[in-house]
Amino acid sequence: MTVIAQQTLEFKDFSKGMNTYDPDIAVPPGYYVDAQNMVLTNKYPVTIAGSTKLNTTTAPNDEVIVWAEPYTSGSPAVTTMLVATSAGTLYKYTVSTDTWTTLMQGLSTTKLTWTHVPFRGVLLFSNGSDPIFKYNGTNVLPVGAVLVADMESDEAWTGAGTLLTSPLTQIREGAQAIKIFPVTSAIMTYTASTNFTTGLNGAPDFGASDLIKMNIFKSEFSSTGTVRLRFRDFTTPTTKHFEKSFTVSASGWNRVSAARSTFTDTGTASWATIGSIQIFVDSGDFFVFDDIYEIYALAPPAGGLIDLYNQQLMVAGIAADLVSLQYSDAGTPDYFPTANIARFSGGRNALEKTDQITALRSYFDELIVGKVNSAWTFSGTGTNVSISALPLTLGIDSHRGIAETPWALHYLFENNIFGSRLTSRGLVSTNISSLLQKIDGSAVENTVAIRNDKTHLIRWAFTTTDSSATTRNDVGLLYDYIADAWVSAYTPDVRYYFRATVSGNREIVAVSYDGYMRRVDVGTTFDGDPIVSWVTLPWQKTGAPEKTGNIVRWVNGTAYVSGTATVIVEGRFADNPTEIASATYTTLGTINAANPDEDKGYFDIGRTSRWIQLRFRATSLSFALQPPVIIGYNDTSRRV
Repeated sequence: MTVIAQQTLEFKDFSKGMNTYDPDIAVPPGYYVDAQNMVLTNKYPVTIAGSTKLNTTTAPNDEVIVWAEPYTSGSPAVTTMLVATSAGTLYKYTVSTDTWTTLMQGLSTTKLTWTHVPFRGVLLFSNGSDPIFKYNGTNVLPVGAVLVADMESDEAWTGAGTLLTSPLTQIREGAQAIKIFPVTSAIMTYTASTNFTTGLNGAPDFGASDLIKMNIFKSEFSSTGTVRLRFRDFTTPTTKHFEKSFTVSASGWNRVSAARSTFTDTGTASWATIGSIQIFVDSGDFFVFDDIYEIYALAPPAGGLIDLYNQQLMVAGIAADLVSLQYSDAGTPDYFPTANIARFSGGRNALEKTDQITALRSYFDELIVGKVNSAWTFSGTGTNVSISALPLTLGIDSHRGIAETPWALHYLFENNIFGSRLTSRGLVSTNISSLLQKIDGSAVENTVAIRNDKTHLIRWAFTTTDSSATTRNDVGLLYDYIADAWVSAYTPDVRYYFRATVSGNREIVAVSYDGYMRRVDVGTTFDGDPIVSWVTLPWQKTGAPEKTGNIVRWVNGTAYVSGTATVIVEGRFADNPTEIASATYTTLGTINAANPDEDKGYFDIGRTSRWIQLRFRATSLSFALQPPVIIGYNDTSRRV
């Protein structure tokens, strides 16, 4: 015999997203208490789309990707990616051909949090240990440097040198290097007279105090030896040249360096008319040479945080001076005058962490400088600058965890997400504060965030104290900045997010903890793994004041569900609040969203209790839960 419900409870609104702050029995209208892998489309929960691999071929040598950014010259159809791995290798990945090209080896294997900024068609990037590098589509060089020789196939080497393409351990940058035995030499001749005095990007001309650097590899089985580097005149190379000797004793790659003033001048040579270079090996066994360059003595320092402000490259996270911000001349990222330095000291709290700059962000016409317990603004150029403390009374924990919306900057500080403008701030994570309590305070620099305007989302990824490894971002959260609503948790662990144009479409790409980059919101699975999604509604009881102590008969429910998934409807029940935490879900029925019929969304309940909670869950594919959700019940006079 069919039982007809006489009264109903209705959930009419889901537009306010998750609320884990209020008790489950007192969540305000418009909120739900839990969700996984959902977005708010048209203000109701919808399963998020999946992810697919961008690269079919994994990163070489089973290496783990730690950072990636696109570098595109010309049509988006020829997009390439710069990819750094935990093995200290920098690759170029070409999307159209699914191929990997080694750009540089021997980078830090301990500093794996990379930051970057584009500047006039060149990508600048840094990890805080190695020099700040620039990539122009062909070469990777330190910022502030001009290429002397890279030993690649477009250079004509003569003499006794042997060009190497393997082993990879003996190639520093690019595809090949040159190997020279004693006592011989190799010569590379330029096609025209080359001027090594002309400055870069409007910076001063190179002078006597600026440096020549060369990478030299010594086998661990080789003995200490001496090499010479000679810069030869274009017209009279045998009688006019500059020369410098280096002793190489350490195994592996050595970056030797010398000021131009220390080179011996034979025959009154000129750095403005160099025609060739010659490398001698005078003693030892053999040496491999790669990547020779000239660099300003006032090139940028190694720093883990970089940004661009007023056409100046801004560098912080400098190991020798963690509260300093150093910056280039305006218009050039290559030249850092000694006067271009600002130090950010002060704050209101004790040093429970190292006093340091933690974040940089160009915002409006100022540079926001975050510290452990304070935030500042920097403005101006050269020595005409201004520094002011922001009236925020808080810090910024993660350089890569800042996301800008049309309304504010959003960032992590002390297990909370704040939204700030230059003169005000607001806490935006109150409703999900319980989800942020386990953020690992010793790994906050791992936090990443990115804004996606297609879905109005900021995606966040955090490392928590539950993580199996302190470097793993094991919690993801989705925030709708239009609705000001926290939408759901996000299952995939994401190490880094970046934007890229794929097949003509702007997309978000994620780096996880393997050798793949993955296109986000593409496909119906998480790279082959089914998308498990759900929405949990608050606990409810009937609202008649004279009957609030009575048990009711929950009869049935109606949910408006669409999509492709079979949706499992689950419920749990309690007679008083003390039973709520231990209550378990029971399957009440399923809704086949892929094949709707006349009973679509209808399910029986058939339970008796004071309290009820419903959850709608899919183990694969997608569904949308559209309001209202209706629960039918009949009153009883029972108290037990």
